[in-house]
Amino acid sequence: MTSSSSQISYKFKHHTPEYISGFLASATNIILTYPINKLIFRQQIFCLKTIDAYQQLKNEGLNILYRGIPLPLVQKTLSLSIMFGTNSHYLHIFQSFSKNDHWYYQPLASALAGSTEAILTPLERTQVLLQTPKYNHLIRNINHAFILIYQHYGIIEYYRGVTFILIRNSLSNMIFFTCRKPLKDILPKTSSNFQHTIYDFLTGGLLGACLSTFIYPINVLKNIQQSKLNDRYDSSINIFLKVYKQRGNSLKEFYIGAKWNFLRSLISWGIINSTYEYYLTVIRKAIFNDNEI
Repeated sequence: MTSSSSQISYKFKHHTPEYISGFLASATNIILTYPINKLIFRQQIFCLKTIDAYQQLKNEGLNILYRGIPLPLVQKTLSLSIMFGTNSHYLHIFQSFSKNDHWYYQPLASALAGSTEAILTPLERTQVLLQTPKYNHLIRNINHAFILIYQHYGIIEYYRGVTFILIRNSLSNMIFFTCRKPLKDILPKTSSNFQHTIYDFLTGGLLGACLSTFIYPINVLKNIQQSKLNDRYDSSINIFLKVYKQRGNSLKEFYIGAKWNFLRSLISWGIINSTYEYYLTVIRKAIFNDNEI
């Protein structure tokens, strides 16, 4: 009994650093990049030029600029905590099936981690409503948004856009976790902690920016779908065709705001990847050194 309890405790401790590090890395990133994210969101929804989106936010003022930031702090920190933590968990489970470390274990673990993140869809859904200007006066705050959706539209309304979220999360996680280490290994070898941090920033930023640009149209469709209340539920294909027609039958129009999104992702994922590795090292030392003592 004692041996079994010790094994469970060890397994929990073994993956705890990944959950905590993902949480802290995300919090660090959100605080630094929230205003840029809001500008990009306005471009996605209203097909605005950068200067027009900036002017819109400027006219609304500082209070509106940071309106709703507690929600992404909760949603994104939990999301990255789940992303890094469950990826480690699922990978460990797959590796326990065989002595051989098959190449497909990592993509499968990453896809499952992305699917697990989708449980936070209600938080992302509410965040989109709080960022949509036409609801500035209808929805007062986070609590009001949750109550309004539940009382007037039902639980299913919390999960509007979940299909796009599942596709986005699974695809991006598979590529990110599969390519992250090989990309860093290409860089010159170093024993300097500072250089390792720079490498983590560069590889995470470049990978995140490329991935974010790749899945940008999915986010556009997801945000458009989630910016509506009590609207009809169309299939993902119908939503794509409708938006495609609205934007002049041009795929290029799906990438309005993509240049700022690339820059934001370059900075964001650079911050996330480098701070994640830093927090992971510190927390692992704290947990396992204490355990050994």
